[in-house]
Amino acid sequence: MINGVLVIISLIAPLISTLSTFIEGNSNVWNLHSQTECQNYLEPLVNGIFPFEQLTNPIFSSKTEVDEQLDFYSNVYQCLDEGTASQIIDGEKIRSYLEYFLIFAGGLGSLTEDTTLDLVLLSSSNDPGVVKIRDEAGIEAPDGYIFVRFYNSREAMPPLVRRAFHSPDVAGVTFLSRYIAVLAEEKKTWSQRALQLQTLPGITSHELIHAYVNSILLPMEFDLPSWYSEGLAIYFSDSAINHTIITPNFSISNTSSEEYQSYDTAFKYLESKLGRERLLILIDQSIQEANPSILYQELGISDGQQLINLAKVWSQTRNNIGRGGIVVVAFIVVLLLWRIAPEYRCQNCGHIGKKRDLIEEVYCPNCKRPYDRLGL
Repeated sequence: MINGVLVIISLIAPLISTLSTFIEGNSNVWNLHSQTECQNYLEPLVNGIFPFEQLTNPIFSSKTEVDEQLDFYSNVYQCLDEGTASQIIDGEKIRSYLEYFLIFAGGLGSLTEDTTLDLVLLSSSNDPGVVKIRDEAGIEAPDGYIFVRFYNSREAMPPLVRRAFHSPDVAGVTFLSRYIAVLAEEKKTWSQRALQLQTLPGITSHELIHAYVNSILLPMEFDLPSWYSEGLAIYFSDSAINHTIITPNFSISNTSSEEYQSYDTAFKYLESKLGRERLLILIDQSIQEANPSILYQELGISDGQQLINLAKVWSQTRNNIGRGGIVVVAFIVVLLLWRIAPEYRCQNCGHIGKKRDLIEEVYCPNCKRPYDRLGL
């Protein structure tokens, strides 16, 4: 959505068509490849052995590996154009997966000067949010790079990415497991640039937490509830910025500020009831067992919505107590100021005193005669 956004897409069914059937009716010569070359590139697709996990959760630990896979997938993508994709079972979905990899690993659809790529190893990252979930919570970092691509404008984004940023409040999106897009616009004024310097790290950190959890739980296979996925990202990154949630079939919905704050409050409530140390242990357990309900079952809560409702009441009560405390403090301050302020002058001897100087609250400490209660 710092807008850790969770992208959940169902896995593609195995391809069952044959290569010979695919080649029939496609006698046109490829622009960049011969039919024989494309037959070799597309053979894994038609045989149902295409490594989808390397598109939805690509695990690479060296730039060389990324470049080699980028070259291979570029060739597959060129052969699997819109016309040929329609003749392969789930060909359009495969092409979409390929497009994600080519966009984030290779910058497809954007000019070089409009986008940059940061390959992040979670096992060694110094990002504050990553440090908390990895070192404090003790959740082992998933292997391989996280692909963090920065764009200097929405216009610079390829359509597949740009539509997730349609809301002006969205600044970061996590796609699939480990693809992250961050809007890093060039700001015109000094104040805007200063604000961006403060918010951009938090946005990136938020999305890295999404990628951290997604790379372990693989949300394409496991439906993560929003309170859990967004709440974890907020809790570890200390961010509470609106994000976008992309649901199956690429439909997009914005998370409202109220919903987003409720996720933040839910984890604050859990920490207040369980203590931070215990909460971190349960977070680790919930990820290892792919069971978000572990976080609230210990409190006797039945579901996530009940957790959010109880957290809301808890937050309102705490705020009311806080406001009451402010009133009490303000009253004490006024009382102290009243006690020390120079208020009275003795009409008999001219002595100016303070309330605290009064003897039995009616006599001048200088001449011992009644004080002038009208004051100065």
